[in-house]
Amino acid sequence: MRNVVVMSGKGGTGKTTITATLASCADTPLVVADCDVDAANLHLLLRPENDREQRFMAGAVPSFDSRGCSLCGICVSACVYHAITLRHGQYQVDMASCEGCGVCANICQDHLITMTPRMTGYTYEGRSRFHQPMVHARLCIGQENSGKLVTRVRQLATETALATGIDTVLVDGPPGLGCPAIAAMTGADMLLFVAEAGAAGAHDLARLLDLRRRFGIPAACVINKADLDDVSRADIRTRCACEGIPVIAEFPWSPVFPESLRQGRTVAEIGDTGMENVFREMWTVLRKNGAVA
Repeated sequence: MRNVVVMSGKGGTGKTTITATLASCADTPLVVADCDVDAANLHLLLRPENDREQRFMAGAVPSFDSRGCSLCGICVSACVYHAITLRHGQYQVDMASCEGCGVCANICQDHLITMTPRMTGYTYEGRSRFHQPMVHARLCIGQENSGKLVTRVRQLATETALATGIDTVLVDGPPGLGCPAIAAMTGADMLLFVAEAGAAGAHDLARLLDLRRRFGIPAACVINKADLDDVSRADIRTRCACEGIPVIAEFPWSPVFPESLRQGRTVAEIGDTGMENVFREMWTVLRKNGAVA
């Protein structure tokens, strides 16, 4: 089984648009997974019909039993996040500040604090409007542990691929370099970077390339809005060449991209622009590189 993860240095580079269009133009069976759980939007373009919804539990929150509490204050002083306060003769937890580390429960001499699992999001399994199995998720407002949710989405996508005999999983990865991005990158067979031509885009790509080097995962690159800055475009090409990473496509700035988002469709479905052929060629290149089945 092959896992292709589409990534970018920041949001708004066209990563999800390119992922959705690749999925719509794929000539081989695949499972689609949206691991950009902090700002999931692949489902807006692929519009899946969900067959299964599951709660996702991660981390824990403390609950206090005030009966018998000696108000010793040890839990307050031990909480480095200052999440515990004394109000009206009882200790209360500020959930926005609590990291769920469990120190308070461990040191409570009265054994009155218990840690309970916390629901942080939902996972969804179904089929996209292109009849491909699709897994996506939603992180609840204000919740963290998105790296764990990314891992869960990838796990479900892998299970779906194994159950259906599909050899390729196409992942819309999280932007940036944080825990969610590392969770999406771990175990990937191919990374497809989307970089914008611009000083910031070249800088973001350089950071991604450094992270990729640590994992040693094969990669390819797509330059979006390639005609906006020739200097940065050349910089991106040079950086990729130094890493042995092929640039498999370049897209000039085009109103087709924002129009596709406005219509909730892929760019291959917008007018007679020839975009479908470009994405089919990208898929062919990925296959020749062994990235997809």
